[in-house]
Amino acid sequence: MKYCSFVFLLTFFTSTFSFGQDLENGRPADFPIPSNIDNFLFFIQRNQNENTIVYVARLDKDGNFQKSKPAEVYWLRYASENGKRRELGWLERTFAYGFSSKKDKGGNGYWIELTAYDGRKIHLEMDAQHKPIATITCNGRYSKLDYIWVFVDEERVWPHVLHVDIHATDMETGEELMERIENK
Repeated sequence: MKYCSFVFLLTFFTSTFSFGQDLENGRPADFPIPSNIDNFLFFIQRNQNENTIVYVARLDKDGNFQKSKPAEVYWLRYASENGKRRELGWLERTFAYGFSSKKDKGGNGYWIELTAYDGRKIHLEMDAQHKPIATITCNGRYSKLDYIWVFVDEERVWPHVLHVDIHATDMETGEELMERIENK
């Protein structure tokens, strides 16, 4: 009986909270987009639900990146709490959505690496209006990072990332870009 209950619960949670293959090719248009957030940099969404991970710049009184911690990250719990802000848990910060930062050699910005994937660095800098932005190389082009879409296979004991889509805007042309990174 315990085995049957476990199988039922596993099936229920997988079918209820995993949106499945229809989201494999990108973020659904009806997923919320974070707005009205001071010093917003970019966000991450996943196919599991609408909850969103948000990255914002931390600025000092002069409007420059704080030296001790140039950015912060947190959840917006759209799926479960009407977009309420929640801090990341230790596991989420340590193994998935946290980051390390290092001042760039020019001295005005910071490089950050996400803990889950250090293969692509993100640069925090100020745009022409002195507003913080996150930039990244997307399809070999210098681009403003808009968001990251993560497609996860939840049919395993531990969720397995199948691919990540980087969505960005070319800094020279304004063209919207998307680059898929397959998890091999």
